[in-house]
Amino acid sequence: MEIQTKQLYARFKDNEGKNFDAILQNEHEGNMGFGFMNTIKNGIVRAVNKKVIVSEPKTANYFSLPLWGVENILDESCGEYDIAFTVTYVNSYQLFIQIYEPY
Repeated sequence: MEIQTKQLYARFKDNEGKNFDAILQNEHEGNMGFGFMNTIKNGIVRAVNKKVIVSEPKTANYFSLPLWGVENILDESCGEYDIAFTVTYVNSYQLFIQIYEPY
């Protein structure tokens, strides 16, 4: 596994049980209208087939992202309780992930 792949999985696994927001971003989003945001409460983190899956136990909602092709991980956290980072892939897609404590 690449170093960035290990770091990415560790960031998710270290925050298992917290709430996750995931926002897909790319340079063409404004022109093409393609994007998504997903919120997972009390996320359970699993690594399956070279991807990380964050799922919500009560509703079965989930999001997944590949553990390969990671170009950069930019830490955008503002403290212990405001964990955020942007994952950039080699195909120019970006995922903004914010992790916070459940209420």
